Amino acid sequence: MYQDWLFKDFPHGWRLRYRRNGGGYKASSDGARWDPVPSVTQITGILNKNLQEWAVHQVVDYLQRALVPGLVLTEEGVKEILDGAAQAHRRAAREAAGRGRDFHAWAEAYLKGFSPPFPEEEPLRSMAHALAEWWDGNGGRLLRSEEAVFHPSHLYAGRVDLVAVFGGKLFVVDLKTSPRAYPEHFLQVGGYALALWEEGVRVEGGLVLCLREGFVPEEVPLEEAAEAFLGLLAVHRFLKGL
Repeated sequence: MYQDWLFKDFPHGWRLRYRRNGGGYKASSDGARWDPVPSVTQITGILNKNLQEWAVHQVVDYLQRALVPGLVLTEEGVKEILDGAAQAHRRAAREAAGRGRDFHAWAEAYLKGFSPPFPEEEPLRSMAHALAEWWDGNGGRLLRSEEAVFHPSHLYAGRVDLVAVFGGKLFVVDLKTSPRAYPEHFLQVGGYALALWEEGVRVEGGLVLCLREGFVPEEVPLEEAAEAFLGLLAVHRFLKGL
């Protein structure tokens, strides 16, 4: 029944259950009753206005490719193009999610010292080289990767990309395949930090590493981001209750 689930124990008798491929978080304090808890990305997702703009761009790009000069359309052809345009953002999202999973899997293997071959296709290859150069140049030492976190008081969960040491300082790190960091990315790191602190993992700094167009490391002010995340969590709960 639970072959697709992973389990992790937390302080104060709490246990978390979640799907291998991400999401579907449920928590239990007694092992009998399992209640769903929101993920960090679900909570910060209420800020994500950029997805709407991105979806519009996907439709426009599709139409620019489909509507070539001199094209004569039948009624059936018009319907086919409109149907394709309506699905353009979903196709692009599936492709982007696949690239993100592939890159995270490569990064996890590399940072654990397994020396995987660099990806062959772009932009993954450039992103991998940028991350490897930065990591090695800063003497990164990995402590955790792709590990679930949970806050028993605030009842949310997530999966943190990296917890690592740089220059003797412990950082929580989020990898992004986007060209730059958006506000919700900073709050995600704040949410992860809160959960790690609750576990007794005293991360001192936060980083968002944006890898899509050149390498852009963004430092996160943890205390402020954590406080803002809790405010967003309250908004998320209010909206869910409407």
